[in-house]
Amino acid sequence: MSQMKFIFVCLAIILFILPFPAVLLAERKGEAKSAESSLIAQEEKIAKELANPLAPITTFIAQFRTEFGNGPDDDTNYQLRLQPSFFKPFADQSAFLLRTIVPLKFNNWPTNDSGLGDITLTPYYVPDVTRSTFLGFGGTFTFPTATQEPLGSGKWSAGPAFILAQVGQPITWGGLVQHVWSYAGHSDRSSISVTTLQPFIAYLLGKGWAATVTSETTYNWQATGNEKWTVPLAAQIAKVEQIGGKFFNFGLAGVYYAGKPSYAPEWEMRFSLTYVFK
Repeated sequence: MSQMKFIFVCLAIILFILPFPAVLLAERKGEAKSAESSLIAQEEKIAKELANPLAPITTFIAQFRTEFGNGPDDDTNYQLRLQPSFFKPFADQSAFLLRTIVPLKFNNWPTNDSGLGDITLTPYYVPDVTRSTFLGFGGTFTFPTATQEPLGSGKWSAGPAFILAQVGQPITWGGLVQHVWSYAGHSDRSSISVTTLQPFIAYLLGKGWAATVTSETTYNWQATGNEKWTVPLAAQIAKVEQIGGKFFNFGLAGVYYAGKPSYAPEWEMRFSLTYVFK
């Protein structure tokens, strides 16, 4: 009888303990699923902010461009654009945004030259960052910083800039308008009077993915005939990822020139890496 009791007690203990590993595994799976859901939510939030050019976020973008079909021999040019942006909010819900473009060019046409191009600064004042419609007012300033003459304009240029972004879920859309005139620089270089129109639309695909269609259309008032318009159409797919506790956005874009001056590139490929300061 004592043996039977012992066996029953052992069986009872085993039956009592047996479910615990499964319970612990379920709890760990639940914790892992919760952590994964939290990470996806953060990636989606950052993807939504990156879709808005006036979002309250500071970033550093490195974009590599490969430009195909330049000149009469269809040469390939390369460009690395370093684009830091700085966002400073104020107590009254307004903000200051500074965007910078530092181009490093590696050209095979029109001349075989490499080096720094002209640096552009574009500061914006954003009156209200709490609304779904963002407006930014500012100016754009280009400095003749090129290390080789063919890599820059040789002119100091400036002009007004305006940007609008309508933030939604899953679509964010808007556009940028700016115009620059040259006001100083080398007298033997051409004067500058260029209008830029940059419409965009971004669709959030979920889990940190986003698809964007945009254009960086320019109209050169100093050019003649069919040389005035440059109309690149770009389509990009991008994904936000967390690496080592930091957030990065990886983007790949193809660009087709629907309109262009003579000997401008036929098309481009762009790869971008964005570091998000959090």
